[in-house]
Amino acid sequence: MPLACTLRSAAALIAGFAVFCNAPLSAQDLTGHWCGTWNDCKSGHEGPLRAVFCKCEDGQYRAVFTGRYFKVIPFRFAATLEVVDHQDGKVHLAGQSRVGLFGNFSYNAVATDTDFSASYSSRRYQGQFLLSR
Repeated sequence: MPLACTLRSAAALIAGFAVFCNAPLSAQDLTGHWCGTWNDCKSGHEGPLRAVFCKCEDGQYRAVFTGRYFKVIPFRFAATLEVVDHQDGKVHLAGQSRVGLFGNFSYNAVATDTDFSASYSSRRYQGQFLLSR
């Protein structure tokens, strides 16, 4: 193979790899670290929130949420969120979890490449998570 063809092929391969490496994360994969805030509509409480998403089998994510209540009391809980729909570059998720003494919570969320917005509700609480990466 002539040297010019080999160099063109190598340049095309490198350019393709550079585009792939600089491409934004897909909304199809929420894996990674997220940060933002939470707020409860019923009580008015709010605070910082972080989450780590890990992709599971069968279109599910395990999310571990950590944050602060009353600005000083730490909390941590996990929830399994199931992908229920993909639409217009957004992933729609739903799930439930038991959060210690606070009871059972239900979640409905929408995620894009950079933003995650979830509403949560339980018998006593109702609010939202707003996260980004």
